[in-house]
Amino acid sequence: MGGTEHGQEYAPVPAIDIAPFIAGETPGRARVAGEVRAACEDIGFFAITGHGFPEELATRIYDASRAFFDLPAEEKNAVGESGPVPGGLMHFAFGAEALAATLGDAAIPDLKEALDYGPGFFGDPWPVKPPDLEPAWRAYYEAMSGLAATLRSIFAAALGLEADYFGERFQGHLSSLRVVDYPEPSAPPAPGQLRAGAHSDYGVLTILRTEDAPGGLQVRTRDGRWSDVPHIPGAFVVNIGDAMMRWTNDRWISTQHRVANPPPVPGRTTRRQSIAYFHNLPRDTVIECLPPFREAGVAPKYPPITYGDYAKLRYSQAHGDGKQLELPGAT
Repeated sequence: MGGTEHGQEYAPVPAIDIAPFIAGETPGRARVAGEVRAACEDIGFFAITGHGFPEELATRIYDASRAFFDLPAEEKNAVGESGPVPGGLMHFAFGAEALAATLGDAAIPDLKEALDYGPGFFGDPWPVKPPDLEPAWRAYYEAMSGLAATLRSIFAAALGLEADYFGERFQGHLSSLRVVDYPEPSAPPAPGQLRAGAHSDYGVLTILRTEDAPGGLQVRTRDGRWSDVPHIPGAFVVNIGDAMMRWTNDRWISTQHRVANPPPVPGRTTRRQSIAYFHNLPRDTVIECLPPFREAGVAPKYPPITYGDYAKLRYSQAHGDGKQLELPGAT
């Protein structure tokens, strides 16, 4: 449900059925592109239905990841935040991150635990237990990369660009997958502490699978209010990141979001798990103002920057200056 003010609900995150675009229906493609363009210009978030993503893959990765988070701490902590294995697994223990620090706020630890993986990133060897963890993650990643390609095509149509404009620029993309566990609260949070502090994503787009549990995702509206993102069974929540915002010269919005602490709900669990796919550019792709947003004689708001340099900057903000993001091919 949306947030409320003076008894009136507001729901700034629209739901968009993308099935007509996938089917190739000319009027439907134009409608989907228009709805996505409006959402990206207004709030930077939208939910998608009619996507055709295999439900069994979402269930499989959810179950395998939950089994990992339920392991004893010493087994989980054998997987570190970085490692020597290309395409290995990364584990961030409870409280290891402070996402609000990426916006310059105090580095208050988030009340979450996370696993990360990307074929182009380095991590530790995949653990033996649970046995389906690695196969489930790899299958979900591959299928999600296909859905991301569909969204790229929708974005190109929404921007009036050639259909394959983004496809050419994502060859060898550095996308990643993350599953986050928000456990039942064991103690009251510290002042200002949240399940995930306010932040914006720094890639191009994020595709999120949410769970219907208390204490969920909220987005910040243009007038500064925090609005709950509704859970729609079988849908994905999509948001654009800072790289896309730079690409569009701030015409499309990378919106701040956070994960709220759960209110007490008698008789109902407040543990929550989310699955996020971050669609990122290759390391050497330059982020600069897209052609539709260039004006003669007017300099773009941002200077060109490679995605690799931009990602490293944002990673160090979230994890501390002493931690570096290792990208393939970096010198």
